[in-house]
Amino acid sequence: MSAAYATLALNNPDASENEIQEFHAITRLIVFAKESAALLDAHQTVYCLDLALEQIATELRHRADNTFEIACYLQDGVTRQ
Repeated sequence: MSAAYATLALNNPDASENEIQEFHAITRLIVFAKESAALLDAHQTVYCLDLALEQIATELRHRADNTFEIACYLQDGVTRQ
C-alpha cells in the first residue's frame, strides 16, 4: 500500500486545515493497521480496512471541488486481498 492516501489534499476552500489534517491522520492510521494486518495474514481484517479506506475516499470526494480529480490516488491505493 502506498502512502498516497496520506498525501491527499482537498481542493475545497471551505474545508478547514484542521479537517484536512484530521482526514490525513485517520488515513495514516488505517493504512498502518492494514499493513500490519497483511503481515499477519489477517485477510478479513485487511478487507475491512480496505472498506474503511474506500469510505474515506468517498467522504473526500463529497467534500472535494467537483473539478478536482482524486481518482488516480484511489485506483492505485485500494486493492482488496
